[in-house]
Amino acid sequence: MSTFENASRSELRDIAEKSKWFHAIDFGDFASSGRFPPGSPQNITLFGAMDLLGSIDLKGCRVLDIGSADGLASFGMKELGAREVVSIDSFDIPTYRLARKLLNLETDYRPRVQLKDAVSELGWKQFDVILCAGVIYHMLNPMSAFIECRKLIKDNGLLIMESPISTKFQEPVLALNTELDDFMPEPSTYWVPSKSAMTGMMKLMGFDICATRFLKAPTRFTVLGRAAPPAEVRDRNALLQKVHEIDFCDFEFQWKELAKHSGVSTVSCDIEAFHRDIAAEKEEASFPFQPQPREDAVGSTRWASAGGNFV
Repeated sequence: MSTFENASRSELRDIAEKSKWFHAIDFGDFASSGRFPPGSPQNITLFGAMDLLGSIDLKGCRVLDIGSADGLASFGMKELGAREVVSIDSFDIPTYRLARKLLNLETDYRPRVQLKDAVSELGWKQFDVILCAGVIYHMLNPMSAFIECRKLIKDNGLLIMESPISTKFQEPVLALNTELDDFMPEPSTYWVPSKSAMTGMMKLMGFDICATRFLKAPTRFTVLGRAAPPAEVRDRNALLQKVHEIDFCDFEFQWKELAKHSGVSTVSCDIEAFHRDIAAEKEEASFPFQPQPREDAVGSTRWASAGGNFV
């Protein structure tokens, strides 16, 4: 049991004051410090996901938050009506449990579970909605994120995938960050996709693209896709049609194996704009527990780069 399980509200605030936070979270009477400078918009890398989640009817849905960190997106989705929220992260993050206690919400937290192990941990076709934000560029094999999410999501379910991107390339490119001179000076960033690489990987794994969001600074891209039969994926060129027709020669994923598992979602969404550019400093993100800029947030952060990432 965590040390704050039976703590009073004032004691919980004292613990929050001494904690290091990734997300800025509005707890009502106070907020936690985020990883961007005080007074600046917080959680801006999630602005695209927040916008898209606001268009999804989460009521009754079982959702998965991959790379949940302190849990802002998990708690927001629960507040928006999700029946069950499962949160996984590679690390066990005490501030997730602290935030959950402060918000008095019920979520299923599975720390020390990486995406590559999620199917064995959670099962095939279990989720109506999956959020995978800020994850794929930390993976040695980012394509596997799309593969594993396709296994985890129900047919007709919705996947939101978010990542920093390179705008240097119009082609569908995964750029090796360790060989770039002008991108992310971060030891945990291995690959940087282009926009077309992200949408292309979505389509390859059988997600029909529903909407995209582009954040100008820092440069991030968010894609919403619906898990569909290959024939229902729009904008397939002749080669992709052939790939889907003959199935994959990599046994990591095959359509015939996916077909052995049942699970169909009825989740709905109402997207006002297929694509939208987001300017973080002008965006008024409307999402549960997203705080307004404030100077008096409690706690500190170890994510201190200009882009709000770990250095």
